[in-house]
Amino acid sequence: MARKIKIQAKNVKRIIWLLLAVILVTFLTTVIVQSFNPNHYLSQSQAPDVLIPGGDYEDFLKLKQGIPADALDNYPLDFAKLPLPQLDSDIIIDGTAAVSNHADGFETVNITDQNGQTVSAYKTTDEGLATWTIPGVPTAGLYRIYLNYFPISDGGASIERGVYINQSIDPVDPDAQYEHQYADLENVKFSRYWTDAGDIIRDTTDNDMKPSQTEILDVQRTAFLRDETGYILEPYLFYLQAGDNTITLESIRESMAIVSIGVTSYSEQITYEDYRAEYAALGYSEVAELSDDIHIEGEDASERTSPTLYAIGDRTDPLNNPIDIVKIRLNAIGGSKWTSPGDAITWEVDMTNQESGLYYLSFRSKQNVSRGLFSTRRVYVNGAIPFAEANGARFSYSSDFQIVTLGDDAEPYAFYLEGGQVNTISLESTLGEYGVPISEVQGVIDQLNDLYLRIIAVTSLSPDPLINYYLYGENARVEGTLETFEACADILEEVGKSITAISGEKSDKTAILDTMRYQLRDLVEKPRTIQEKLTTFSKNLSSLGTWISDVKEQALTIECLWVHDSMDDLPQASSNFFSGTWFGIRSFFKSFFFDYEAIGTIATVDTGKDIEVWFLTSESTGREQANSISTLISNTFTEQYGINVKLKVVTAGVLLPSTLAGTGPDIAINVANGLPVNYAMRNAIMDVSGFEEFYEVTGICTAANAEAGNCTAAYPNDQYQFMDSAMVPYEFDGGYYALPNTQSFLVMFVRHDIFEARGWTVPETWREVTSLVTELSISNLQFYLPVTASGASSVVNQVFASMLYQRGGTFYRNNNSQSNFDTEEAMQAFEEWCKYYTDYSFPLAASFLNRFRTGETPIGIASYELFNTLTVFAPEIAGKWSYAPLPGTYDEFGVLNNSGAASGSSIVMMKNTEDPESAWDFMRWWVSKDTQTSYARELESILGAAARHNTANVLAFQNLPWTREEQDILISQWENSVGVPEVPGGYYTGRNLENAFREVVNNDTNPRETLSEYVALINAEITKKREEFGLE
Repeated sequence: MARKIKIQAKNVKRIIWLLLAVILVTFLTTVIVQSFNPNHYLSQSQAPDVLIPGGDYEDFLKLKQGIPADALDNYPLDFAKLPLPQLDSDIIIDGTAAVSNHADGFETVNITDQNGQTVSAYKTTDEGLATWTIPGVPTAGLYRIYLNYFPISDGGASIERGVYINQSIDPVDPDAQYEHQYADLENVKFSRYWTDAGDIIRDTTDNDMKPSQTEILDVQRTAFLRDETGYILEPYLFYLQAGDNTITLESIRESMAIVSIGVTSYSEQITYEDYRAEYAALGYSEVAELSDDIHIEGEDASERTSPTLYAIGDRTDPLNNPIDIVKIRLNAIGGSKWTSPGDAITWEVDMTNQESGLYYLSFRSKQNVSRGLFSTRRVYVNGAIPFAEANGARFSYSSDFQIVTLGDDAEPYAFYLEGGQVNTISLESTLGEYGVPISEVQGVIDQLNDLYLRIIAVTSLSPDPLINYYLYGENARVEGTLETFEACADILEEVGKSITAISGEKSDKTAILDTMRYQLRDLVEKPRTIQEKLTTFSKNLSSLGTWISDVKEQALTIECLWVHDSMDDLPQASSNFFSGTWFGIRSFFKSFFFDYEAIGTIATVDTGKDIEVWFLTSESTGREQANSISTLISNTFTEQYGINVKLKVVTAGVLLPSTLAGTGPDIAINVANGLPVNYAMRNAIMDVSGFEEFYEVTGICTAANAEAGNCTAAYPNDQYQFMDSAMVPYEFDGGYYALPNTQSFLVMFVRHDIFEARGWTVPETWREVTSLVTELSISNLQFYLPVTASGASSVVNQVFASMLYQRGGTFYRNNNSQSNFDTEEAMQAFEEWCKYYTDYSFPLAASFLNRFRTGETPIGIASYELFNTLTVFAPEIAGKWSYAPLPGTYDEFGVLNNSGAASGSSIVMMKNTEDPESAWDFMRWWVSKDTQTSYARELESILGAAARHNTANVLAFQNLPWTREEQDILISQWENSVGVPEVPGGYYTGRNLENAFREVVNNDTNPRETLSEYVALINAEITKKREEFGLE
């Protein structure tokens, strides 16, 4: 009989205490060991193995190599076999020797930069073509071309040009098409350079304030024509014939002046070994001695190629300098903003008191965004890449700061710096070794997306799993389905292996590659399930696009850098466990006593004029926007008007309760469209139409202003700040209770790549939309119309409103006291609107963004600022879509009316303000052209193009970095926008219009009868509210 084992309670306690002791000892040992780890690493830089990862440019070079066009995929590119003749000296063409065509504002100018240097140059604006002759090329072959250019301040975006070689430009036809040597030349970018407009200073809350960015205007900017996307690591090569050639630059975006154009020979970069040998021959064989290591703070960068690369605050490590446990201290640069290939940051190294020689370069940095990957940077010393390995400096993932010394996996690199002068060190974001796998995945996406569109053209988006659609095999209706799946699966498998080999470890970044590969192999093995798994296939395909964006965005934070002569003198890279924990504890408790709503300003004046401004947050606005406003207030408003401003960030819901309680602000910004009239009925906000400058600001002449003689021409040619539609929602009972802050309107978004491939034309009328829907349905594609629930911030059902206005209808009649939806115009508009859902099965709920991205919905209607989302969410279709005006309706005279309803937000003055004149000064300052332009550019400099401000000021809108074509389309549609008046009980209009629509679509009721029933409810509510507020 087995004996029972008895465990005494005291033994259990001993075991538990023993385990706890082991855990504690292990923890303390680990912490102590880590505390002695200096976190010093070499960058493991490598020269790139592949300079050109496939694509049209590689095919172009292979053709010049002599490979037959039908065998390009069978042979590798070999630079040794390319025609690369060497010039005795560069061919330089004077920029003023240009011939322009179809140009607006092209001319020879004398330009003086900020250093006082004057040169002659040829100014090119954002529309037109300019051609130069390249004289006397001695031998036909491949050459590099560079530009000496001067950026002209326009919208602040990168300069973009199309490049043509030896194309005869038609002087008559502005729409003539020309051939690029390869597709990459359709859009070549030229950087602008930015620097801090001043030093970092503290605001009234003792937080550091980010200096505004100002453009560096320098005639000495020289740039090779190259790939700014980062795939191709060397400057482009161009084929020039012997003798004279021509180069034509077609303006796409922004203005630039061309000082000169240069043609030079191809030269291969030397290795680090050769670099050291060259300087050893000059007497610099050993690392020189410094009188003291040179330390440079990361935030003290002298210039950057994007205004988004401003100083940032990092409070994750108490060793950062400067640092505070709760206040904002700007102590680093880069971070999540420094991700785009081609973005570069430059620091000045003062060597005036040092000897020329070879020195080490180290960076205190952190890459804590892409786990399992490293960020790659190209290193420039005094504007040049010193050797091939400098193209690929690696900064590995770490949650803590590291000190990374530039070098290979064995020893640090020594860089030559010139003594007695200021040198520059630059780091440029590049894809590095990730360029090849990213390019291959992009190719897979293109193949699978094309195949997907061909499959759904046969199956529809909702295929029957029991039907044989003949998607493969004999008599297949879709060519190459299984072959494409198999080939793409093989590529994704190799890419996954490549990513793992490059990074040195398996990471979550290969997960979607594995998922897509598994599905493709599964579809090959079980082809009858293709139609069942199309939805999953489409989602995985979208995830591949997101994967490209994630891998391309290689963030890096630089806290400081050193020039040093010994590897032994570098400090600890990150704080130890104890100091870090103590810092965190103090920060936590101090945070309870910090006012996070308040936004500090810099300037204060002793005039006795003080106002409080609330910035209301929304889905797309928050603290970054408020910080930009604070900077503008400090830099211009307080100085100009002598008024102090206390700025706070609050949610929209607290505005009315706070105002009624007597604790509200003087001014509120970003107030939704429907709220000003709602507040005006409750006597909560001020009527601003009585102020003397009201006509000057809005262009609206009220009776009071006319009587006072204030209605004089405010702007030349009647170019007022706002469209006529902008003020409509803010008018109530003869007064105006807000000024426009933002304004949005509908346009069409078109995937022109798909339209051109199918031979479709963009519709101009709703009748043409109906015809196009038939064409789309043949390929099982869709047209998108937005269906959104009504809300305070948006016009009720903007598509219906647009159809109504195009027929000459209105929302209300009899001084806005009755609904006008019972008129014939409204009935026709409602019937047509419903027809798209009842007769053509338009989806009531669909992600236009996703379907536009995949091409399932290659055309649709949405608010124009969807541009912001597409910029971030779907970068892979950049250049493949465009704007188009809304479809219109012909009137009885044959005139096309494509009016559209507008929406937006406002700025209001609260009724309880004690200083209405100061508050009014702030309002008109805020909506002015200069302020709105500065605010929009500041936002875009902080957050990128995804944060482009939808300003209501037309003059400011024209100063934003749109292309000429985009701006013309948007302004034209904006001019045809119509404002929807807000009325007491108006919320019932949207609610019941939506109810009527759902009733027709879901229950197949008669549209006219249904709308008539709901009009009665709308009128009853309007009458009730008018009586409640004493308007009847």
